Amino acid sequence: MNSLHRRPSTAAVSGSGFTLLEIMVAIFIFAVVITTVFGSFRAVFSSADAVGGDVAVFESARTSLGRMATDLGGLVVSDYPRYTKPTFNDPQDPYRLVGDTTDVGGGSFGRLRFASLAHLAVNGDSRQGVCRIVYYVHQRSDDSLVLRRADHLYPFPDFEESEDDPILCDNILALEFEYLGDEDATSDRWDSESADTDFATPRAVEIRLTVGTPTRPKPFTTRVSLHVRREAVE
Repeated sequence: MNSLHRRPSTAAVSGSGFTLLEIMVAIFIFAVVITTVFGSFRAVFSSADAVGGDVAVFESARTSLGRMATDLGGLVVSDYPRYTKPTFNDPQDPYRLVGDTTDVGGGSFGRLRFASLAHLAVNGDSRQGVCRIVYYVHQRSDDSLVLRRADHLYPFPDFEESEDDPILCDNILALEFEYLGDEDATSDRWDSESADTDFATPRAVEIRLTVGTPTRPKPFTTRVSLHVRREAVE
């Protein structure tokens, strides 16, 4: 009796599993898909981090400009007839407004001092009254630049930069003040005790603040009209 030996058909062999080549191709395609997906996730997360950082920068700058507008809104000036123009060796008006520039970290930044009723009580000191406010850029030990706000009640001590002064904003790239006088004349400096300004105070102050990083600078600008003012007198 002859026994019949049959070879497995090609269809049966191929249907029983995958060849090594097919598996390698599938792994390659899977790797390409995963790489693309994770690359997309990384781009999305990087964009989200950047947007989140921009939101934080915007909020910090907005809060700083709002605080500065409030402080300037409480401006106090010595006015005529109580005010008299200074002569040689006369003491300077304690309520004078002075805008100048300082060199910090290799750059030039605006600085502004004035008297205001917008005193902020700190360290449990609840006293109120006329204070002297100074905005200035300060370089910290890590070389980063911050905007500080010095606030002292009358009688005003001599101004000195201090790390105890609160920080209004960090990551400062630029700070400029522009002062608007009569006939829309503008200047980046002002001294209400100087003949150059006719011993007057400005009509408005424009604040230009740039924050962020050198690769992602964010400029902000606001103009504050001063409702209290000493006019120029001949």
